[in-house]
Amino acid sequence: MFRRIKKKLVEPLHPKELQRPKKLLRKRRSPLSAKSVWLAVALLVGSTTMVSGQPKSGALASWLQSHAPAVMTVTSSYLAGFFIGWGARRTIKLTSIITGAALAIIGLLVSWGWDGTAAESWINSANTWVGESVEGVGRHLVALLPSATAAGAGGVLGFRRK
Repeated sequence: MFRRIKKKLVEPLHPKELQRPKKLLRKRRSPLSAKSVWLAVALLVGSTTMVSGQPKSGALASWLQSHAPAVMTVTSSYLAGFFIGWGARRTIKLTSIITGAALAIIGLLVSWGWDGTAAESWINSANTWVGESVEGVGRHLVALLPSATAAGAGGVLGFRRK
């Protein structure tokens, strides 16, 4: 379909060359490919430069400089909440996979005549403990953030990020 000319030779483009970098980022579903993260990082960097810089003259610059600390607070809370939510999702997913594999192995051993009730109850309690610990750590870290609303929104969006 698409062809390029190189040294008077016509050779087809490789299918990966046709894909946009955005699509390549979306395949891995990295948290850094989220537009909201990039917007929050840009706002955080901009507000940090406004706070750390010399006082600016002009109506708009002075207004922006007076609101920069609030913007820093909200964006940093959002970013922290986003990564807490994303990490919680990854942890719960990994724990579920490990628990499923362990239960399948125990089921196989039980079918061969091994008594697996003690191991099965231990795995279920360990899975419950990990889930409760992740939730508790997430609540504790979100409580430390200055903007609970931004952290909560970031946590929800981060948890939804696959």
